[in-house]
Amino acid sequence: MNAISAEKRGAFGFLLPALLVVFCLIVVPLCCLAIYSFWSLDDAGLISQTFTLSTWTEFFLDSYYVGVLLKTLRLAVVSTIICALVGYAPAYFLTTLNGRARTFMIVLLFLPSWISYVVRTMAWLPILGRTGLLNTTLVDLGLLKQPIQLLYNDYAVYLGMVHFMLPVMILNIYIGLQTVDKNVVAAARTLGATSSYTFVTVTFPLALPGLAAGCLLCFVLSTGAYITPMILGGPGSKFFSNMLFETIITQLDWPLGAALSLILISLLLLLIYVYGRLIGLATITKSVRA
Repeated sequence: MNAISAEKRGAFGFLLPALLVVFCLIVVPLCCLAIYSFWSLDDAGLISQTFTLSTWTEFFLDSYYVGVLLKTLRLAVVSTIICALVGYAPAYFLTTLNGRARTFMIVLLFLPSWISYVVRTMAWLPILGRTGLLNTTLVDLGLLKQPIQLLYNDYAVYLGMVHFMLPVMILNIYIGLQTVDKNVVAAARTLGATSSYTFVTVTFPLALPGLAAGCLLCFVLSTGAYITPMILGGPGSKFFSNMLFETIITQLDWPLGAALSLILISLLLLLIYVYGRLIGLATITKSVRA
């Protein structure tokens, strides 16, 4: 018993610095946000440190905030689905390669990540602009009489988000496929199952945790995206992160910004809780270890 207690104390000692960092950088700021969310901004632009629920009721009573939140959730859902549909085939292809070729392809997959996320997002400007590569090519080929508006709309934001998250989705699906026992697949083929039937009934269900982990990560990244909507969506594009920036930085309305932040965080925590109940958070842990 003493040996076990000593091991627990030693493990807690190693864990203590990480717990302190989490407490100072996550728990304390969230508590500050919670306190700010129950204050209000008076007519003079000063924060009134009196308890009120006005910032919370403003969100639920104003359809503007709810509409922006729903638009952001739609962006997250659609981008995640596109990444899953587009990324499954490349992830499956990686499992068919040998060790050296597979390593080379994975390095190529994450090679764009070595470049700044802002630079990668801005790279779409000369491609989608009215005088950009895509419009110029389509006009030269005679497919368009004049350039069309490809930038500064929601479609450009969707494209940018898929471009950013696709490697994350591919890697998680690949990790899920790697956990599938090859003997089980071989047994299904031996019993007369076709390749497509084996994939649908054996490979896909066993690799589903990897796909689910990729969907969760992509959804969370999409809901908090700020750079992509700002650069590709233009000034008129309103998503939740951009709205938070305007509320806190431009309008200096810290109480309302705190309430909006907590609402978004609560939704994401609820999503993670549901994911943990249905799939299990161990799939994300496996992805990190891999």
